[in-house]
Amino acid sequence: MQCEWLGERVAAPSLKLVVSNVLNKKVAGNWGPNATFRFPARDGTGGIWKAVAKTLPQERFQFDTKVEKIDASNKVAHLSDGSKVSYRSMISTMPLDQITEISSDLEPLRSTSRDLVFSSTHVIGVGIRGVLPPRIGDKCWLYFPEDDCPFYRATVFSNYSPYNCPQADAQLKTMQTADPSLSSKVDTTTARPGPYWSLMLEVSQSKQKPVDEANLLAESIQGLINTGLLSPEDEIVSTYHRKFYHGEPLLFPRLPRASH
Repeated sequence: MQCEWLGERVAAPSLKLVVSNVLNKKVAGNWGPNATFRFPARDGTGGIWKAVAKTLPQERFQFDTKVEKIDASNKVAHLSDGSKVSYRSMISTMPLDQITEISSDLEPLRSTSRDLVFSSTHVIGVGIRGVLPPRIGDKCWLYFPEDDCPFYRATVFSNYSPYNCPQADAQLKTMQTADPSLSSKVDTTTARPGPYWSLMLEVSQSKQKPVDEANLLAESIQGLINTGLLSPEDEIVSTYHRKFYHGEPLLFPRLPRASH
């Protein structure tokens, strides 16, 4: 991995223009290559691959099993259900350190992969009852470098497509208010209609940046209040939390081990 992709993927804004826009409360247009992008109306980005999969021979798919061992010399993959798959070439989506550990005859690649550095990613979803606040508007994602929230990025997922959250006539119960101390002031027992909107948060975790996993959801909701994305009285109708152990590769080498 190298950094040449940064040139076309990361915008290089003018500091003077950024300050001017902030002072004049203006929205910068055409900022970077993602100023305009396509996104599926339904099923998220996973819908793209599901549609592609339908065009392929269905008998070639094998679900509810995993690759447990790879005989690299003989090009045979051993699956968890006891079956084997012979191959000419293999394209794998496994993390490099994981696939080298289950593959034979891959030294010294196995030793090298153990030195790869990565962070874990927590994905947190929050569904909210109500109309999207004007202060958020048509924004799709926002970055937060401050220390008043655990997440580094918040995605306004309902802005991507109206089908990324329940329709307004769907009746859901309120789980809590953003500030739990205000939950007694709203009806949390009766299913009621919307409208609804949604947020997706990403939290990075590593040895250099530990997180309190048990309380991360509550801390993230408090972070939404701190950053102004939610008001304390906003009603939350659903939450989601999943940790991806292999989240993001880090672009710096591990320091050599000290010798004594």
